[in-house]
Amino acid sequence: MLQQSEWMNGFLNQLVDWLEKAASNDLLNYDQGWEPMRNDDFSGFMLYDIDKVLKAFIDQNSNVLINAIDYEERGNIIVTGSLCDSNKKKSSHALYILTESIIDNYLPNFIVTMKDLCDYCVSIGISDIKSIIERNDKNYVSEDKLFVILSVKRPANIIGSEQDIEFLHFVIQKDKHRKKKNRELKRIMPECKVSMLTHISERSQSLLKRLSGTQTEINESKNIALIGCGSLGSKIGMHLTRNGNGPFLCIDDDIFMPHNNARHALTLTWAQNKAELLALSMFSVSRVKANAINKNAFNIDYADSRIIIDTTASLSVRNFLMSKLELPPVISGGLYNKGQYGILFVENKTKTSTLSELWAFLYFQALENIELRKILFSGQENHTQIGQSCSSQTMIVDDSKISLYASMMSLILQEILESSLPKHGNIYLFKYSTNYSLITEVLSVPENVAVHTITEKEWQVSLAKNVHEKMIELMNYKSPNETGGVLLGTVLLYAKKVVITGLIPAPPDSIEKPNIFKLGTEGLEKNVKDIEKKTNGKVTYLGTWHSHPQGGSASQTDNKTFKKLLFVRNYEPTVCLIVTPNEVLLV
Repeated sequence: MLQQSEWMNGFLNQLVDWLEKAASNDLLNYDQGWEPMRNDDFSGFMLYDIDKVLKAFIDQNSNVLINAIDYEERGNIIVTGSLCDSNKKKSSHALYILTESIIDNYLPNFIVTMKDLCDYCVSIGISDIKSIIERNDKNYVSEDKLFVILSVKRPANIIGSEQDIEFLHFVIQKDKHRKKKNRELKRIMPECKVSMLTHISERSQSLLKRLSGTQTEINESKNIALIGCGSLGSKIGMHLTRNGNGPFLCIDDDIFMPHNNARHALTLTWAQNKAELLALSMFSVSRVKANAINKNAFNIDYADSRIIIDTTASLSVRNFLMSKLELPPVISGGLYNKGQYGILFVENKTKTSTLSELWAFLYFQALENIELRKILFSGQENHTQIGQSCSSQTMIVDDSKISLYASMMSLILQEILESSLPKHGNIYLFKYSTNYSLITEVLSVPENVAVHTITEKEWQVSLAKNVHEKMIELMNYKSPNETGGVLLGTVLLYAKKVVITGLIPAPPDSIEKPNIFKLGTEGLEKNVKDIEKKTNGKVTYLGTWHSHPQGGSASQTDNKTFKKLLFVRNYEPTVCLIVTPNEVLLV
């Protein structure tokens, strides 16, 4: 008060304003909402879903509902529902009563007996409260308590809520009346003690979203498919669950074993399939739908999935995801170089930058990046003893570090789920810093240019847009002469795809004339071998390209050159491109 600008005058003005509003019954500002009843005598928690109760009033076309309820007394505190200890809970019933009309009179809580509760109910239009309670309680005379929930219609939404129904929760302590056939009857009398309880929302996606501040749609029909429910996958899955996301499809064919406890997100575990255990944990946290498939990722229908998250670090799974263009957008994450680095690959929404292009782009970046070469081409896994004569092939890294990477990846995934996948494919590189944090670098992968086939080809060819732009630049510079060079990139055998990510300029002994281009060989073999050595063979010589500045398709000479090149390369995947001002042709 002393720090206010008007000091005592400001305090007095505020007091006068409050007294004037109180005298005219204007303290409640409906623009702010309805202030809930003040409760000075808190006695415990009632756990249930308000929306389900409101729906039940409508479905049953009644203003009175009665439901079975479990409760537990912990000293002076009462808890209900799943808050109870299963070994200590007791059974009772809860009576829900909805007012007929809107009640706009505010009263604080002075209810301590059954008579007080009846008087309050009469004041809000529930004049037959005593008969309602007696009628519904006559079958439960052996129970110690009766829970009464008044659902009061208000003229505005309750502050902090999207409902205009105020729920007032009371528990009635029944009196011991008499015994009948060795059964003690417990009745509700005017002097019975009444206490007020506070509502607690049941576990749900909406509750988790409210606490997490996330904005994803709750009623999303398509799954988040999680391939791999191990250490990294389980942590990412639980992060997304706690953010209120779902539904999930958990996929893993492995069994949870004791050594998995070192780095897994789950705690209450036994020798059961990892996908089933993770799905169970997801449901227990948020009541979200989580289906489990306890087999590998290859023969599964992904039609009902909106995205696929792969955390397996499995080459076979990666090859499978690369080979299926009809799959939903894929996000693939893993740890490298003994946990010192993490990488997250994110396909774009239209799948014009697929996992194939993302990996090929990263391999090409390693050509000039020594640190990246260490990440990608160093040994990743160790054989670690988990029993006598039994070992596990895994990366040695502690749980905290995995959690750090999982948190960063989950933040990116949450943003994608709330907004959208990126316009272009992205690669996120995470480096563990000596100050216990992660340094993040984002690589945006160029779009691809369509390559038109002259003859039917079994393999797919992908050409990076920046490489095509370099070709156009060289063609215009050398025009009217034809020019060309060597294509560099990555061959993905399982996916039957060739991704062109770079060029080697034409050697100095090449011939460039208006109607002919002949590729020279000076220094070319050494250059190619050096590139393959640096990238562990992931970036290699793919074939050649040349320009047709005036347009036109492949000539007989071009076709002969391609066949000769294919023979020289022992029929390995080979690409010959013709670049014109308007298109790129595959010989």
